[in-house]
Amino acid sequence: MTVHNHLGFLLKNSAVSGSVLIPKYYNPEIKAHLDSLRHTHELMLFGELIRQGHIQTTTGDEIGKMAYDTGPIPFIRTSDTSNWEIKTDPKQGVSEAIYEQYASKQDVQPGDLLFVRDGTYLVGTSCILTEHDTRILYCGGLYKIRVKKKDKLDPYLLLAILNCPIVKRQMRDKQFTRDVIDTLGKRIFEVILPIPKDRGLRGRIARETRETVLSRVALRDKAKQISLDVEGITAPAEEDKELLEMI
Repeated sequence: MTVHNHLGFLLKNSAVSGSVLIPKYYNPEIKAHLDSLRHTHELMLFGELIRQGHIQTTTGDEIGKMAYDTGPIPFIRTSDTSNWEIKTDPKQGVSEAIYEQYASKQDVQPGDLLFVRDGTYLVGTSCILTEHDTRILYCGGLYKIRVKKKDKLDPYLLLAILNCPIVKRQMRDKQFTRDVIDTLGKRIFEVILPIPKDRGLRGRIARETRETVLSRVALRDKAKQISLDVEGITAPAEEDKELLEMI
């Protein structure tokens, strides 16, 4: 049993995991919060979802800085995800040849999630890919998470769960410094996800998350068209396409 108050807490030796001696890793308030959700939620380890075949994770590739600015294909880095989506103007692009070299290996599909595992304050940031986002490459600091059994777990529901407060708190307490950068590394497999038991609630959360993401895409497209309406044109010139991506 863990005894704690606002000054700290006591932990039995048997509760220490491996060589992890960082107090926040064992934050008893998180355990208490998760315990309070047991009646209404199924508490699933992220790693257990992988073992059961519900989801699959892979990491990206470090293509090297010499490949930067060689073409128009977005190379997504950890700083290019925000508000559940890829930023409209990722900083780096690669050539068609480099894209073809990695595209089949990375195998990006609509409904995949990108999750930041390396990056200090960005650790735990995630987004979901739509049909507009599949012609990309992504870096090694990102996990690609693919839901394999969508009848069991909707990818938009998973996105919402990964961004709920108790999951974010677990990620903060489990991240650590490796070399000169903070990371969650494989400790993401230790994160406990609270999945609502109520099927109606799961469906509503998934539906509203999807509507929110897709409405943002539609609004960006509308904003681009409005900017073209100023000049009375329907399609941008080739040299203007990059400028419109900043909208």
